[in-house]
This record gives sequence, structure tokens and C-alpha cells, in this order.
Amino acid sequence: MKTRLLPLTLVCCVAFAGSLLAAASDGKATDKKAAPAKTPADNAYDEFNRERGSKAAKDQAQFKKVIAAAMAYLAEYPTHSRVNEVVSNLASYGNGIDSKQPALRTSYLSNLKLEVTNLRYKEGVSNNTKAALAAVDAAVADFEVRAAFNRENLGNVREKIDVLAEAPGGGRFLADRERSYVAILTVGASPALAEKHLNTLLQHKEKGVASMARTELNLLELKKQPFALAFTGFDGKPVDLAQLRGKVVALYFWSSTSKTSLGNFETLKRLHADYRKKGFEVVTVSYDKAEDREALAAAIKQNKIAWPVYYDGKGAKNDFSPKLNVTSVPALLVFDQGGILQHSMQGSYLTVNLPVSQLEGQVKRLLKIK
Repeated sequence: MKTRLLPLTLVCCVAFAGSLLAAASDGKATDKKAAPAKTPADNAYDEFNRERGSKAAKDQAQFKKVIAAAMAYLAEYPTHSRVNEVVSNLASYGNGIDSKQPALRTSYLSNLKLEVTNLRYKEGVSNNTKAALAAVDAAVADFEVRAAFNRENLGNVREKIDVLAEAPGGGRFLADRERSYVAILTVGASPALAEKHLNTLLQHKEKGVASMARTELNLLELKKQPFALAFTGFDGKPVDLAQLRGKVVALYFWSSTSKTSLGNFETLKRLHADYRKKGFEVVTVSYDKAEDREALAAAIKQNKIAWPVYYDGKGAKNDFSPKLNVTSVPALLVFDQGGILQHSMQGSYLTVNLPVSQLEGQVKRLLKIK
């Protein structure tokens, strides 16, 4: 009797196991999170970028398409997370117009200003949209003063920012606009004026503006004297940036857990090999935590990193990174032969965090290599 029941028992067990595997498989399938569906605001943002990035000729017809897509977005979704990007990119679209055709640039800006005015006075327009349009006005003035720096244009951009500050809902645009204004003062007028304005902004009622001002002032302080950093490297050897005076130094922030930061090492090695004898050095800072020490050692070996590596196991919370405003990796800062932190222009702003792809240009500029 027991012998006869055995095959049936096995069949039942196999069937039951199969159902469990199927259920587990189904469970795994349902555990995978599908990409979130795009919202209408996301689609409107994408439409603007499609028109802005179109390969079509930059002429009157294309200007109208770009502006129409932007106005549709600002009218319906003025509080969307990407609205600041649209404001800045809409105003700076003129940068992509052939500089040998100034009439086309003027035409684009004239069309943009007209459509901003038309939408602003359209019936039923919300305060949030009006604030976004005021931000566009300020961004256009920003573009114009960069194209032709003079007292009148500088006064115009200041006036537009002040109008934006008074607009209900305008606060979310102010940090970007003020930061760009500071960059204009630094490059076009004087760093002293920029610093004076930043100190004023420390008391701004918008916390985002005050925070931006503190960040920028930190960096200005680092422009006044050589950056000091001395440590014992991961390999036990002493390192002192003061000993590297006379050389251009790239300070690279990375971690063994960041694939993106690891991916930059080949480029850094190539540039170091090309310019080392001309006065270029690399020092690195690891943001690995204490528990990642073994992974860091493996990454150094695997990537054949022969440069100094700062490591204290604190990640981004070491003693000097907050002063440099480096909170994540990868990050790349460049110091000139005197140990002074360098700024570079990224879009409308001055920044110290340089993309690795732009390092060679900075190195050649500082070493005066043509």
C-alpha cells in the first residue's frame, strides 16, 4: 500500500513545488518597480526641450516654436520642479544663434519679450505664472548684460530681479537669479562688489538666497589665500599641498562605491601623463566611510592609483570639504600655481566644481600652454 502511494505523493510534491516556484517568480516580477509614468508637466517640459534642441535652422519659425512650448509650460505648470531650468534655458537660447547674425538674436529676444508680456496680461493667469514670467524677464536682462556689459544693462538686470522679489511666488526663482547676478558682478565689475552684495544677501528673507550667499562667500574666501591641506595619505606617506606650490593641482573627490567617479580615472591618468612634466599634479580625496576601507584599498589597487589619497572614513563630513562646498562625488577642484582655488564659468554661473572633460582646458590655461 505504501509502495503504491509513493508515485502519487511524488507527483503532488512536484506539482506543489512547481506552484511555489511560479508564485515566487510572479512575486519577483511584481517586485520590480516600473518606471513612474510621466506627468503632463513632465511631457510639457520634454516638449520644450525637444524644440530647444531641434536641429532645425534657428529662424523666425523655430523661435516661435521654442517660445510657444515654453509659454505653454509656464502657463500650466509654473511650480513644476524643472521650471528654473526652463527659465534659464529659454533666455540663454540666444547663445546658440550665430553671433555673426546679431539681428537674429535681437529678433529672438524681441519675440520672447512680446510673448512674455502677452501671457502676463492674459485673463486668468495665476500669480505663480506671473512670477515665472518675471523670472524670464530677469533672465533675459541677465543674457543682455552678459552680451553687452554696461551700466545701463547692469541696472536693468538689477531692476528685474527686484521686481521678481516683490512678485507673489517669486522667491523660488531668486537664488538662481541672484547667483547669476553675482557672477556678472565678479566678471564684469569687480569681485569686491560681488562680495559686498553677497554679504547683503546673507540677511535675505528667502532662506535659499541666504544659503546661496553663504556658499558663494565661502568660495570667495578661498580666493584670498592659498588653500592649506596637509595629511597622511592612505599609503602612510605625508602630503602637503604647500609643497606643491608652483604647480597646478587637481583635487579629485571620489569613492569606491561611485562608479561615475571611478570612471574618470582613465582621463585623469592621461592628462597627468601629458602635463606632469609641465607642472601638473593630482591629489585625491576619498569619501569612503570607515566600513568601506577594504573596498577603497581594492579600488586603489584595481585602478592603479599612484596619487596621494586622503581618507579619514568620515565621507563628506571631513574637516575641509564643507569649506569647499563639496558634498558629493565625483567633484574636481583646480588650484593654480599659487595654491588659489580657481573658478570656471558653467552656463550662467561661476563654479569651482569642474567637469573632468573640461580639466585639460583649465590646465593649459593656467600653465599658459597654447
